[in-house]
Parts: sequence; C-alpha cells; structure tokens
Amino acid sequence: MSNITFEKFVLSKYANCPIVTDSKIASLYNISGDNVYLLPQGEQAKSFEHVQALCSWFLSRGLAPNDKVVAVGGGSIGDTVGFATSIYKRGVDILHVPTTLIAQIDSSIGGKTAIDLDGVKNAVGTYHFGDTLIDVDFLTTLPEQQLLSGQGELLKYRMLCQYVEAAYNDGKGSLTDVIKACVHYKQYVCDTDPFCRDIRSMLNFGHTVGHALELSYGIPHGVAVANGIYYETMLAAKLDICSHEYASKWMSVVSGKFHIYPLNEQILSVMTNDKKNMYGKVCFVLPEVFNEVHLTMDEVKELLLND
Repeated sequence: MSNITFEKFVLSKYANCPIVTDSKIASLYNISGDNVYLLPQGEQAKSFEHVQALCSWFLSRGLAPNDKVVAVGGGSIGDTVGFATSIYKRGVDILHVPTTLIAQIDSSIGGKTAIDLDGVKNAVGTYHFGDTLIDVDFLTTLPEQQLLSGQGELLKYRMLCQYVEAAYNDGKGSLTDVIKACVHYKQYVCDTDPFCRDIRSMLNFGHTVGHALELSYGIPHGVAVANGIYYETMLAAKLDICSHEYASKWMSVVSGKFHIYPLNEQILSVMTNDKKNMYGKVCFVLPEVFNEVHLTMDEVKELLLND
C-alpha cells in the first residue's frame, strides 16, 4: 500500500516539490526556498488553524492532485501535513521524511493523520497513505530527550514483536536493524488491517493512559507512552490477563529507563475523551495477548488508584 525506503535524503531531488517542515529542522538541515513552508514546532502545529493556512499555501502554489508534498519532521509534522494533504482537493500525494526515532519506527507508517481539538489529542483525523523515506542519519542530531522519547514507542514494539526484541538484543543491537524490524512489523500490521478494525488495534497499547498523561503533564509523547505501558501492564496483571511475572519484568524495564508519573482522578478523567472508547467505557489494549478491554471509569479508578 505504501513504499518505504531506507536511503539518504537528498534535498535537491525535491527542489520542485512543496516541502513542509518546522524552523528548527529547516535551520539544522539548511532547508529553505520559495517551496518551503514552516509549521510551528511540536504539538502546536496540530490545529485547524495551521491546516487551513497550509491548504491556502497549497492553493497559492497551484498544487494539483498529481503533485507530491514532502513532509520533513517528527510526528507532529507528519500528522499535520498528512491531514492537510488528505483533504486538499480530496487528496494529494505525500512523502514522509521522518526525522525523529518515534516518527521513523511508528508515526510515518500506516497512513494515520490527526490534529488536536479542544484539548483532546488526535480528535480529528483521516487515513491517507503515503510513501516514507527513512534516513537514519537524522537521528545523529536528535536531542537526548527525543531519543529517550523514541524508546517509549520502541518498548511497545519490543513487547509486541519477538523479532524487534531480538534485534534490540538488550540494547546491544544495531539501531538501524532495530528501526528496520519495527518498520517491517508495523508495515505488515497496517497492510493486513489498514483501517484499524482488527489486529492494528494492538498498536494502541500504552496509548490510552499515555495520551492522558501527555496532555496532563505536557511530557513528550514517547515518555507518556512508556508510562502508559507501565500502567496498562499493571492493569493487565490486576485483571489476571497477564502473569504477574510478565508484568513485573516489563514494569521494571520501564521504571529503569523512565520517570513514572503519578496518576490521579483528574488525569484518569481525560481518558473519557479517548477516540477508542465505546459503549460509555474506556478502551485499553492489554498484554500479553494485546486484546481490547473495555472498563467503566469506576473500574479504572479502582484498579489504577488503589494498591
């Protein structure tokens, strides 16, 4: 459905394409010119206001349905540009060039686009499948905090896929091999279930609690997902969905690498707006089998706020 390549990103190849990035990336990699549009950094880009402005820029350039837009950046750039290209003239092609570990192993693959609305993360979105070019050299300029954030999504893939865990090899594996293992696994899952009606829901593991923590504490997405993995694994053990030995192992892995942020009723209440929820219940994807489990908010509070 989408073409994913591992190669060097050569800016001159895209001189005739609209390129969308942010000011930091543009400065780091000397991306400039009349064909370059700058979005705000991070989650601030993901709004209707910025999507409208971007679509107006497409229109001013005479962008046609057979043209291709190049999105260079992390997950927020990919989400925003993906959404804009999905609705502009009912869809124009996009090439994702992810510059962060999270984007390379996760968000640039699978066609999900999203913007935030009224404080709810990814409340509005579409499916818009595009190609991805992965240049691992981008990671050499990535700040330590963003590399750590990427480890949160990587933890998810380590738990989901034995081949990723084997490539990781207790942290001794090649980062390129680990990224490739994640990419191949996600591409397989998304090709099998492109619209998240079956096995693709597994990829939401860690994200129900994670998104609530991200919005409440303002922490990086991957750090929030790692915390979500911690609490959702705890939840699975309390429900006897996974063994306590399994839970203890992975909770120790998370707490050994990440600060664990405390939960309270106000943070849990944020989960009521999660887009996965159904029947008035909160949806979780829980290990070890990573099936969906729906719980009332009272059940969630009882399980997560009491030892």
